[in-house]
Amino acid sequence: MRDSDPSKLVALSNVGSSLLHRFKRFGNLDDLTEAIRLQQTAVSRTQDGHPNKPTLLNNLGNAVETRFERLGNVIDLRNAILFKQAAVDLTLDSHPDKPTWLSNLGRAVQTRFHRLGDVKDLDQAILLFQAAVDLTPDGHPDKPTWLSNLGNAVESRFQCLGDVKDLENAILFKEVAVDLTPDGHPNKPGRLNNLGNAVQMRFRRLGDVKDLEKAILFTEAAVDLTPNGHPDKPARLNNLGNAAQTRFQRLGDVKDLEKAILFKQAAVDSTPDGHPVKPALLNNLGYAVETRFQRLGDVKDLEKAISFKQAAVDLTPYASSPTGPSIIRFRAACSWGMLSHICDQSPIPAFERAINLLPQVAWLGTSLTNQHAQLTEVGDEVRYAVAVAIELGEYETAVQWAEYSRSIVWQNLLSLRTPLDDLHKAHPELAMRLQTISQQLEGSLSNSDLPKDSEPGISQDLANKATTFAAEREEIIENIRKKPGFEYFLKAKAFDKLAPAAHEGPVAIPDLTVRCDALVLIPHDSEQPNVSIVCIPLETFSYDMSTKLFKQFSQLLSLEGVRARGERQAGFRLPKGKKKISFESILTDLWVHVVKPVLDGLAYQVRDHSRIWWCATGPLAFLPIHAAGNYASDMMEEKISDYVISSYTPTLTAILDQSQPKTTEDFQILTVAQPSTPGASSLPATEREVQRVQEIASGIRVESLISEKATTARVLQAMKQSNWIHLACHGLQHRVDSLKSGFLLHDKTLELSELIKEPLPKADFAFLSACQTATGDEKIAEESVHLAAGMLFSGCKGVIGTMWSIQDNDAPKVTKAVYERMLKDGKPNRKEAARALHEAVKELRESGADFLSWVPFIHMGR
Repeated sequence: MRDSDPSKLVALSNVGSSLLHRFKRFGNLDDLTEAIRLQQTAVSRTQDGHPNKPTLLNNLGNAVETRFERLGNVIDLRNAILFKQAAVDLTLDSHPDKPTWLSNLGRAVQTRFHRLGDVKDLDQAILLFQAAVDLTPDGHPDKPTWLSNLGNAVESRFQCLGDVKDLENAILFKEVAVDLTPDGHPNKPGRLNNLGNAVQMRFRRLGDVKDLEKAILFTEAAVDLTPNGHPDKPARLNNLGNAAQTRFQRLGDVKDLEKAILFKQAAVDSTPDGHPVKPALLNNLGYAVETRFQRLGDVKDLEKAISFKQAAVDLTPYASSPTGPSIIRFRAACSWGMLSHICDQSPIPAFERAINLLPQVAWLGTSLTNQHAQLTEVGDEVRYAVAVAIELGEYETAVQWAEYSRSIVWQNLLSLRTPLDDLHKAHPELAMRLQTISQQLEGSLSNSDLPKDSEPGISQDLANKATTFAAEREEIIENIRKKPGFEYFLKAKAFDKLAPAAHEGPVAIPDLTVRCDALVLIPHDSEQPNVSIVCIPLETFSYDMSTKLFKQFSQLLSLEGVRARGERQAGFRLPKGKKKISFESILTDLWVHVVKPVLDGLAYQVRDHSRIWWCATGPLAFLPIHAAGNYASDMMEEKISDYVISSYTPTLTAILDQSQPKTTEDFQILTVAQPSTPGASSLPATEREVQRVQEIASGIRVESLISEKATTARVLQAMKQSNWIHLACHGLQHRVDSLKSGFLLHDKTLELSELIKEPLPKADFAFLSACQTATGDEKIAEESVHLAAGMLFSGCKGVIGTMWSIQDNDAPKVTKAVYERMLKDGKPNRKEAARALHEAVKELRESGADFLSWVPFIHMGR
């Protein structure tokens, strides 16, 4: 037969499928490699339009997806989805194989959800599985499979979003799948196992012990029906162990815990090294043994638990390696660190491993929204690690960890814009490859968060490109690090590289967990330009207190209705009998428990008025530290502004010394005013505000965009040409997706996601005279996802922003005072911004303005 003969190509594909089945049974990678080669040959030699093409594409997709499951390379998963999508697209709904192709594609898309965490993938998988069910007649032998797949996907959505209706539907689909599967069918054990998982999940949600007993019976049956050596046996043993451990936790019978450990140990023992699921199984076993230690107190159990969790981490060196999800490795490393700390072993190696995994948890190969979503659960563990380092006196390590765990997404993106001068000189070819792939990756990321109503194919194509570019970029960076002198290329900065951030004044880094401290970087005098670290205990403060203050503060702002510049809307009403919290009480608590201990520890004297930077985390990142003080009475008044001039910074890197642009004829200030934004309340004072800037900036080029001239396109273009940027308009902090926060311009909102697409090469300073420009997302406090931080990321060295809405008539007053100092003698000086704002706000406060008027103004950066 000729190589292109359809019969031969089908035969090649069939041999490949047989090799794939043998690989699944015995695990020989050579079988998998040859299976993929044969399937690729069959597809490439089959003409488009041939009736066999969809089948061959589906088979190739299955083989490549299996390689992903074994080796963990996301490029394989991306390609598998592309092959399976092509098979679906080429098949009519009336074709008997269409449900199979739909279900296979749904499974691959669901796998991508589990790996990368994008809920859009899960919704798409559910639609695909439902379509497979709908196209399959009752009585068809494949119907139980499609129902089981649909149940699994809907259950995953319940786990993600918490809607109990999804869980009930998942159980219903799985029960029908089990009932339709005859005894002796090879898929019966898997469907019983899945049903047991879902019913156990309902127990955890609703607490009915009958559900737990049912779950154990279903899972035991699944294990008993699964032969030894079957690749799914370890997972089913692990699930049975989880169920037994859950019953121990509910009923307290140690025999259940002993069974749980036996089942989980068997799961680990039957899983080959290098398998993506092995780290999770080891971590689960470690958790069960740790639980037995807590119950019985045998130190040997504690040592075993540490050993298992350390092994879970050691088996998975980095996120794009041949093994599983980085969030599992992160949690395993944190558990290992915590156990080591309890057991008086050094926890530093474990926590070091966890911190180093953070950029992989928020992997550059996924959308920005998804990167932020992946970081919502890591903040507590990171702060705990920092606290442990402080307790051990490892202050430099604590500072490095605190830095590395902040603004991770921003730092990932900044790495795409890193100057490559040294690399260009030593290895120009590598430098060019890295520069090109970084630009391609940034472009795919900035477009990957498309609106929900955009074409699915476009969004998916961008996601695929981002995955590919990110994997290729990591490979290039690893090659660069093999070159002499570039071993630490693009790695986290060591302390000696971070220390210069404090050369102009102390930087305070509060850490709030089981203990509360402020690490403060202190500069020495000019004759000894080193930086030292002091640890100042915050003995009367706690994480719970910070959470309480944040809730009170949020409630207070809601009551005052401060949502937009120039507006004080009616907020919600307090329940009857509940006492309203005052600004005075919140600012006093911040003064007494946080700020005063720091100032006392630094021995500040009244009227020193030197600079200090606050690099806060957790709930403290949303509280007005810069306004802390006792304002209860004039006689007893004492406040932070009596001693220091406060600035904020999201990271130490953001305030590392950077030169100011030289004042030349090209120096330009951009002013934008929106006195009457369509669809928003009018802001008549904005025109007066930008006019003040123009008057003070006499002799300096000022481009002014007002009303209809201030479109997003024109403003963005003008930003690229300007050194200073002044925006007087409405601002919005999006409550669901912080990347949709933005400035309300004439034609539409200039969103943060749009703002960060391109760097602002000349930008030096920005005055964001709008509301909520420095308000972040409380779910990811360490990420600083707000407009002011976005301006820092885009290139500005210093930013004035607001924590909530400002009064329209206050803005021109503050603007005038700020620019008069920054443009003294006609010479622009961005480094005067913090002092200028300090004096302007003081003047506003002493004029009788209330807290809502003067407190929101803050300075960030240098």
